[in-house]
Amino acid sequence: MDASWLIGIVLITAGSVTSPPTQLPVDAPKEDSYQAPESYRPLGPALWFDPESRRLILRAQVVRREGFLEHLLCLRHSKEHESILATAATPRLIHAGLILTGVEPGHPVRYRPEFAPATGPQIAITVEWVEDGKPRSADARTFVQNEQTGESLNHHWVFAGSMEIDRPGLEQPLYAADGGDLITVANFPEAILDLPIASTADDQALNYVANTPVLPPLGDFVTLILDPVNRPAADTATETDPALPVEGPGH
Repeated sequence: MDASWLIGIVLITAGSVTSPPTQLPVDAPKEDSYQAPESYRPLGPALWFDPESRRLILRAQVVRREGFLEHLLCLRHSKEHESILATAATPRLIHAGLILTGVEPGHPVRYRPEFAPATGPQIAITVEWVEDGKPRSADARTFVQNEQTGESLNHHWVFAGSMEIDRPGLEQPLYAADGGDLITVANFPEAILDLPIASTADDQALNYVANTPVLPPLGDFVTLILDPVNRPAADTATETDPALPVEGPGH
C-alpha cells in the first residue's frame, strides 16, 4: 500500500503547527497610548526630559524575546533582529537629552592602534511596564544574560556618545547612531551607550542572549528611565530655564 499520501498529510499538519513568535513582525501595529506627565519636557518622538529628577525618559517596544543580542535598544526599522527593544526616538535627541541630565559623553570603543573600550559616565537604566494590569519594574541589565554563565550584566552602560562623520557635500556631519546603534551589548563605535568592556560582535562568538523569562510580552511598550549613576552638581541653567534649547552632538 502506497503511504506517500499519509506522509504528505503528516508533513502538512506539522507545518501548520505554529509556536509563539519570538520576534515582532515588521508590519505589526506600533501604536503607543502612553501619556507623559505634564511635568516632563518633550524632546521629540517617544522622548522626554524629567527636569525635576533630571532623568531621560524614553518609550520603546519589545521586538525580540529570544536569541543572541547585539543591542538592548535600537532605532525602529533598523536592528530589530538583534535587539530586545526598538524606539522611534531620534538618536541625536537621545544624546542631547543625556547631556541635559548633567553628564558629558566619553568616547566610543576604539580598535586602532589598539583596543580601548568605550568610556563615559555610567547610566543606570530602569525599565517600567504594565503586565496583566500590574505595574512592573526591572533593571535593564537583567534583560540580558551571558550565554556561557547565565548571569545578568554586571556593568552599567556608559555614555560613549557615538561619533560624527564628515561627508563631502553635507552641511552637517552624519551622526553615526542614526544607523540604529543606540544601546548596545556588543561594541560598536556608532553606539550612544555601550558597555565599558570588550564584547564581541562576531556572529561565531556572541556573548549575550535575551533573558526571556523576565522580559515583557512581545509587542508591548515599555518606559526606559536613563539616570546617571554619579550625578554631577546641578546645572543652574538647566534647572531654571525650561525653554533651554536642546541640541545634539556637534553643538
